Amino acid sequence: LNAAVPADSAARSHKMRKSSLKTIAILLSALLAVLFTMSFASAQARGNDVAAASRAVHSSRVQPHSQILFQRLREPRCSDTSNAARRVIIDTSRPKSLRRTLRMYAEGEDTVTQKQLDEGSKRASSKAEKRAMQMEKDMQQSKPVEVKQSINRTAGRDKYNPQTYFELVNDAVQAVKDAMDDGIERMEVEMAALGQETYTFRADTFVDINAALATALGAGIAGSGKRVRILLPDKAELERQNIMLQKNMGKRMREEMGILSNKLNFGCLTEAAPSLDEKLGSAFGSLFNGGKSTVPEPPADPEDVFIVINAYVLDLPLVESYYERIAKGRTMILMNLELDTLRGDLGLPAFPSKDLHYRFLSFFKPVFYLRNRKYAKTQATPPYNIDYAGSLFRDYPGPWQVMLKLGDGSLACVAERDSRYYLNEAKYKMAEALGIAEEKGSVLDFLRTGYKAGTWWEEGESQELSDAWRT
Repeated sequence: LNAAVPADSAARSHKMRKSSLKTIAILLSALLAVLFTMSFASAQARGNDVAAASRAVHSSRVQPHSQILFQRLREPRCSDTSNAARRVIIDTSRPKSLRRTLRMYAEGEDTVTQKQLDEGSKRASSKAEKRAMQMEKDMQQSKPVEVKQSINRTAGRDKYNPQTYFELVNDAVQAVKDAMDDGIERMEVEMAALGQETYTFRADTFVDINAALATALGAGIAGSGKRVRILLPDKAELERQNIMLQKNMGKRMREEMGILSNKLNFGCLTEAAPSLDEKLGSAFGSLFNGGKSTVPEPPADPEDVFIVINAYVLDLPLVESYYERIAKGRTMILMNLELDTLRGDLGLPAFPSKDLHYRFLSFFKPVFYLRNRKYAKTQATPPYNIDYAGSLFRDYPGPWQVMLKLGDGSLACVAERDSRYYLNEAKYKMAEALGIAEEKGSVLDFLRTGYKAGTWWEEGESQELSDAWRT
């Protein structure tokens, strides 16, 4: 009996330990279940926040920012849009003047009432509508605004900040008139047709904007009594632009075109030398139109001024042919052709030779030139990446100027001289003005710029028949 007691006690102890372990396991399972549930709920809440912010950001691409913004902020504070999501919506909204008030609301401050939100939304919408109406009015009317010249253009500009395209066109008209008064016949006009982002737009958008700007430039020149002809590459482009202009032309521009109908005309470069496609198309079409020829013919009485637009590198020989056969002795303007880009293709297989620049393009003097540039520099110390922008600028009879873009969008002159700057020189002047240029002659300067100071057309001065494009 005495020997059985310890065994019974040991059995009871074993059962108690086993029961305790089961209890602990149950408690741990319950605790893990609670933690998993809380984690899942938190993840779902974060997912809702991100989804709400994503919906707001994506929907803001097709709806007015203010509409999306106020729609989300008017929801109850207990909705799935948390403060973090509200801040994302605010940061992606356009009306900067409302950010402070809206952030107060997003952070939970109840000082912003529904009336204040409605008033802010109305002001933002009204401001956006006014901007849109002004842009539409400017583009449809296509009329250069007469701006009184309060600066000495001969001395250059300390600062340049045109607010509309038609200020640019008006400045270009004044420069062209001054050059014509000085007896210059071949000119180049280059302006930022689509701002800094020229190459991100579709080609159709680029050529359409060029046609509208050339029409405005031609109207400004024709207003002084000159007859103007705007030239496109071929007849197909001419017909397309005629349709586009008639469709998008504003009422005022239609009235002016009616007044200037005898002084402002459209044509194509193939008038001087019809292409094989146009000849074959005319021969085939004559079978169905009574034998009428559709081949472009040169003007019987050539105009005083010819403006060439939308020509590409393969069209440059046509430009030369048109000048030699029709426009010689008259004024020819190459407008927004981006000759710096086209020159880079000369000399390549199946492209015109470099001699085209030496014998023909070198005669065209830039009378109004505004070419935007964007640059970036990487360095080993903060800030590691520095982005900056500027322009190479010339407003005849002023000097060549390197302009640095400021925070307000205006251009400030940082260097000027009578001769044209190489592209690398203009870049160095901008960096020098910012204090981030490498020391001249240093190893880093050599590694950044290379052993060549300029492009082949910039360094080919000895082979050019004229230095007009440099001065």
